[in-house]
Amino acid sequence: MVIDVEHVENSFSWETFKDGLPYLGTYKNEIPGRVKMHTQKLDLENWVKIDRTYASQQREKEKLLETSRDLVFVTNDDPSTVLAKQELLELLCDYLPKRFPDKFEARENGVYNKILDEFISSDADDSDDPLFKAGRLTQEDWCIMEWKEEHQAYCLTAGVVFFPMRWSLQEKFNLPMMGIHKPVAGFINHLVPKVYDLFKAMSPDAPVYRGNWAVFHDLDGVLDLYTPTGHVERNEEAKEYMYQGEKTGHDLMFRTEYQTLRKIPKSAAIVFSIRTYQVHLEEFKTYPREEAECLIKAIETIHPDFIPYKAMPCWKKASLKYLRENVLGIYTSDTNWKNIALYFGGSITVLGVAMLVAWKYRQLVKV
Repeated sequence: MVIDVEHVENSFSWETFKDGLPYLGTYKNEIPGRVKMHTQKLDLENWVKIDRTYASQQREKEKLLETSRDLVFVTNDDPSTVLAKQELLELLCDYLPKRFPDKFEARENGVYNKILDEFISSDADDSDDPLFKAGRLTQEDWCIMEWKEEHQAYCLTAGVVFFPMRWSLQEKFNLPMMGIHKPVAGFINHLVPKVYDLFKAMSPDAPVYRGNWAVFHDLDGVLDLYTPTGHVERNEEAKEYMYQGEKTGHDLMFRTEYQTLRKIPKSAAIVFSIRTYQVHLEEFKTYPREEAECLIKAIETIHPDFIPYKAMPCWKKASLKYLRENVLGIYTSDTNWKNIALYFGGSITVLGVAMLVAWKYRQLVKV
C-alpha cells in the first residue's frame, strides 16, 4: 500500500502538546548527579499518541517490513505470549475509536483506520501477527514482557520495534531487564532494583509513563529512525562532530521517546510502548526559551554513567555551543574575548600604520 503522506497530513486535524511542542522527554526533570526512572502516573487517555507525523512514520514502517522484517519482529509461540499479544490488539481496537473518533471507527471484529483507509481485524485466527496490526494502527513500537520463573524477572517475549534507539531487538529477545540493559552502566548501577520493584508491584489499574532523550550527530533527517547499532559499537566508530555555525542545528538531531508501561489483566503481561519523536536541533528556535535552557543544563550535568550510552563526546560541545549562541544568543566569555582581541588587534594595526606614516611625514618636513 502506497501512503500519500501529504494527503493524509492535510485531511485531518492533528493534536499537539503544550505550546504546540512535540513530546520533548524528561530533560527538564533531570537532577544533577542523580539517576531517576522518571515514571509518572499514566492517564489512559494518553496511552497512544498520534500526530501529523503518523503517515510518514507508517511509510517508514512499510519500508522496514520489506527489507528488515526479521529484525524488527520477535515472538515466542507460548500460549501465554499468544494471549498477551491478542489482548493488546483487542485493547487497542476498543481504545482507538473512543480516543480518536475522527481517525478510527469501531466495526465488527476489528477497527477501520480512516487515516490509511483500511480495516484491521481483531480476529485471533487471522494470519497476521497481532503485534504487526498494533504497529499498523499506531505510531508506537510494542513489546510484551512476561514473568519467567527461571529468571525471577519479567522478560521480553515478543516485540515489534521499527524505531530502536541504539539497540537490537534480536539481541534482547527473551532476556530479563538486567540483560536487556546490560551495556548501560547508568541502568545497571542505579535503576535495576527500582525497575524490578516497579514491575512486581504494577497492577492493571496503575499504568505509568516515562521518557528518554538523546542528541544524534550521524542521522540523515527526521525519518532516519531505524538505528539498531548499539552505543558500544557506535562509540568505537564515531568521531566528534565539530560546530559548523547555523548548519549545526540542521545536522544534529534531537530524539525523544514517550514510553508507557501497562499490565494487562487477562494475561498479566506488561505491555511496553515506545513512541518516537525526532526533530532537528534547530527546532529549538521555535520553542519557548526555557526548553533550550533546560536542555543545556541536562547536557552539562548528566550523570557520568550515561555519557557513553548517549555518545556525548561526539556531540556535546557542538550542541551546547549551538544552543547557547544560535538559539539563545548567548556568547561565552571566551567567544567575547576572541571578538574583542580581533577587533582591537585590527585597530592597533591601523593605528600603527597611521603613526608610521606620520613619522615618515615629519622626517620629510625636517629635510
